[in-house]
Amino acid sequence: MYSPKLNPDLVRKLYQLKMSVGKPMTHLINEAVEEYLRRKDNEESGSDTEVDIKVNERGNKNIEEGIC
Repeated sequence: MYSPKLNPDLVRKLYQLKMSVGKPMTHLINEAVEEYLRRKDNEESGSDTEVDIKVNERGNKNIEEGIC
């Protein structure tokens, strides 16, 4: 399987975030990539509705929908 190398500065920041929120770095990276791809998809489709998924301290997802 392909495993891209991350910038060491990003790894350091991810580690600090992992320690503060208590989630594995792989989960944080998955969330970030999913959000990035969702935003890119919305840009390409010309969607005027943006859906934000935010994760609170307990790891529960909150969905907020708004018109851009």
